[in-house]
Amino acid sequence: MNPQTIPGRRAGRRRLWLILAAALALRLVLAAATQGYPYDMSCFVAWGDKLLAQGPAAFYSEGYFADYPPGYLPVLALAAALRRLLGCGGESPAGRVLLALVPALGDCGVTGLVYALARRRLGDGRTTLCLTLFTAFNPLLLFDTALWKQIDGAFMLPLLACFLLLERRRYLPAAALYGLALAIKPQALLAGPVLAVCFLAGVADAWSAGPRARARAVGRCFGGAAAALAVPLAFGLPFFGVGRLLPDLAEKYLTTASGYPYASINAFNWLAALGGNWAPLEATLGGFLSWGGLGTLHILLLTAGLAALAVLAWRADACRPEGAPRRFSPLLLAAFYTVGVFTLGHCMHERYLVPGVVLALAAAARWGDIRLYGAAFGLSLTGFVNLAAVYAQVGTDDEWLSAAASSLFVQVIGFAATAAFVLLAFTVWTICKSGAVSPLPAGGSRSPRLDRATVGAPAPQPAWTRREILALLGLTALTALLSFAYLGDLTAPQNPLDATGETLTETVTPAADTVELWLYPGISTGGSVTVTDAAGTLLYEKQLDQGTVFSWSRAVCQIPAGTACTVTVSNAQVFELALRDIDGGLVPLTGGGALTDEQAAVPAAISQLNSMYFDEIYHGRTGYELLHGLTVYETTHPPLGKDLIMLGIALFSMTGFGWRFSGTLFGVLLVPLAWCFARRLTRRPWVGALAGALLALDFMRFAQSRIATIDIYGTFFILLGACCMLWYCQRVLTAGVGGALVPMALGGAAFGLGCAAKWTGIYAGAGLAVLYLGVLYARWRQRPPRFWREFRLAGVGGVLFYVLLPFVIYLAAYLPYLWHDPGFTLADWWDCQRYMYWYHSTLEATHPFESRWYTWLLDLRPVWYYQNTNLPAGNLGSIAGLGGPVIWLAGLAAVLRLLWRQVSGRGSRAGAGVLILYGTQLIPWMLVARCTFLYHYFPSSMFCLAAVALVLGGAANQRRARRIGAGLAAASLLLFLWFYPVLSGLPVPEFWARSLQVLPSYGFY
Repeated sequence: MNPQTIPGRRAGRRRLWLILAAALALRLVLAAATQGYPYDMSCFVAWGDKLLAQGPAAFYSEGYFADYPPGYLPVLALAAALRRLLGCGGESPAGRVLLALVPALGDCGVTGLVYALARRRLGDGRTTLCLTLFTAFNPLLLFDTALWKQIDGAFMLPLLACFLLLERRRYLPAAALYGLALAIKPQALLAGPVLAVCFLAGVADAWSAGPRARARAVGRCFGGAAAALAVPLAFGLPFFGVGRLLPDLAEKYLTTASGYPYASINAFNWLAALGGNWAPLEATLGGFLSWGGLGTLHILLLTAGLAALAVLAWRADACRPEGAPRRFSPLLLAAFYTVGVFTLGHCMHERYLVPGVVLALAAAARWGDIRLYGAAFGLSLTGFVNLAAVYAQVGTDDEWLSAAASSLFVQVIGFAATAAFVLLAFTVWTICKSGAVSPLPAGGSRSPRLDRATVGAPAPQPAWTRREILALLGLTALTALLSFAYLGDLTAPQNPLDATGETLTETVTPAADTVELWLYPGISTGGSVTVTDAAGTLLYEKQLDQGTVFSWSRAVCQIPAGTACTVTVSNAQVFELALRDIDGGLVPLTGGGALTDEQAAVPAAISQLNSMYFDEIYHGRTGYELLHGLTVYETTHPPLGKDLIMLGIALFSMTGFGWRFSGTLFGVLLVPLAWCFARRLTRRPWVGALAGALLALDFMRFAQSRIATIDIYGTFFILLGACCMLWYCQRVLTAGVGGALVPMALGGAAFGLGCAAKWTGIYAGAGLAVLYLGVLYARWRQRPPRFWREFRLAGVGGVLFYVLLPFVIYLAAYLPYLWHDPGFTLADWWDCQRYMYWYHSTLEATHPFESRWYTWLLDLRPVWYYQNTNLPAGNLGSIAGLGGPVIWLAGLAAVLRLLWRQVSGRGSRAGAGVLILYGTQLIPWMLVARCTFLYHYFPSSMFCLAAVALVLGGAANQRRARRIGAGLAAASLLLFLWFYPVLSGLPVPEFWARSLQVLPSYGFY
């Protein structure tokens, strides 16, 4: 079907309205659910209330902060009136929706205009659909309107419409729309030089047409200036009155433009990349040029570049062949200049990029150029993370983004945004100079009938060979050897003196002079240990709490030989007490009972091998409590992970090896699972082997599986669920839903296990649901003879295996609670869920090694788990949780490549699936305001690995892809060997330890 026919246009419009409805709904839902940027929100609410209460004449009162011009203030007053009518406050969900409604409608208007441009150039094909979808759900625009609650959507629509009219040489209406944008936000001034250039080009066009044409063109310039000024003047009249209108309105624009005298005000641009974020304008860069001078120089050069491009395009148009397209494009020049001012100029705020991105997207649609689209794509992502970083840190100690990780992130994104601008500028230059366009991929028709005829079954999986099976087993064995080595001691005291809820004493007499006392406490919630001599002199005292559990400590304690000492333990368990002489040897003891009955289990040195660190004091301890039927201390996460820790303790006793065994085992099993997932995803055995090798050497897998916390279990079951869902989808498309019941059931079980290990498993459920429903749609497009029977089976199976079975598994994870307390009921279980939700939703704790989600992408802030303070001078020992550079950085590049292919209309089903699984793990963390850590990205990194596998497996040149894979594996091995000390806690000389701190934010020694 020709997409230009009337039915084709109608189908395109129906799709557009569906997209707009979904985009508007998503914005309003997010607006209601999120708080907004507090400074802007409070201003907008207060301004609307004041205008409604006092009227426009009293609004700009002396000393009152209001740095916006009058154009949008009536909308804020209307929102205030509706809030009053509804009886809701400005910070309520309804109040936030009212504030975001008009900008959200503006975003939808922008999407409609981009669609119209793309349809005119590209037809109603897939490329037009992708451009429209990317504009509608553009992360920068979405965040700006829905989460930040800014009004840029209302300002961008008239600005974009202005330049669209200039494309058609409708100068006076364009000038009026520019005036409307200027009345709403002073940032419209950034596009003013482009407007002037367009009017001057009109004069140049008319110059050879005679005096009357020249006069009309010159008059049009004056008329356009009048039209552009008339709108803000009309809006300002009720506020300033006739007498003070011009000076007061001019002062408002000037003071707003000069109100922040800094090189960059949280704008991640070229100046920020050079270190100018929040740098005063008068400060110098390199000691010879001020930031203000550099920004001014950049803008002068940029303006000269704008003039040169305009002249170049105009002169090319003057001699263009009949019917050839005009190269002088107001949209193109506006995109170049507005993005350029943000990138190179001073005094830029983070949101000043928004109009440039919109204009770049419109220019891409107008010209159908993939480079313009790529630049807009890159700027959208850099602008999005720019806003997200500023939003996440508001009200924190790092609000100015001056911490080491934040500063580095600002610079990296600033360079990335600059690179995107360079691509944009180069493309604009090539189009203006020669008209050369790199076309977007052909889209084709979107007819449902044609679509249903194009969906085939996936290719069969390659058979496993004996050699491949042996390789998989060998890699797993090597991973196990690597992971279990230097994990923890196999011996530790097991018999405590248990004074929980009481006070017990024992008498201990050393056989030799003592200089040091070692103590190995068990569970305590506020107890103490004291040592006194016969005269009652206090020789030693230690307070015991949740931070001291199952961790050896040492203290100076001088006790002469033969001194009878009384050890008093109050409300605590103590597994062992040991005394050491001046040579470090154990002092023989008499007496002490359970305090001194396992001296052979006292370690030679205190380290992570025999003591808990980081959150092991919560999760490892809980495993011990579950095993021994004690009251559980850690209840802020579901119990399955701690149940598994309990099994390791049951097998190997309460030792460093025992409480870490289960997690390490699951970390080992993660490697063959990743091998199988990547192999099934790409149908290339070598890619599966590469994925397994990369994960075996990944820093986070290694460190996070060797600590007795629960994240490794959640990550394992999330990847297992994804693997089963992939299997299910492929089986549905080859054998129907009835032939996919086994992977359906296994996937549901994996989902339930993931949820029972950690609530982050629920995030995975969103991605699994999208894939589950998406494959049904794909199956429908295959036209099977009994589709609706399959659909009903999928519905029943979904409820049974992805709702009921996970619920049963989740409940079963609480069985150890029932063993401890036979009276544990469903009401108690529900109280546990309510407590977990309350804890995580109200947590306000901070941590020196917390990090925000956007820093995870670049592995900027590792978590310092442990420091060994018992080493001789010159040696250092630490353990940190950090991501492996190969999987995390190469994976991020692969994810971006897959995303770019999807939004440019060249993606695949497999690529979309990986992006969905990756996004549903990461996106929820963007909305979390509580303390977060790098290891929360661990599940997402599994799909970074999948993205690497998919990119390499789908490469046209497989020989080159294999070489790249070999290089990645070699790099992983070298990096792992280099960083092994900080991943395992192995003590090394100081020079080696310091060499690992490759970034300023790497503080783990």
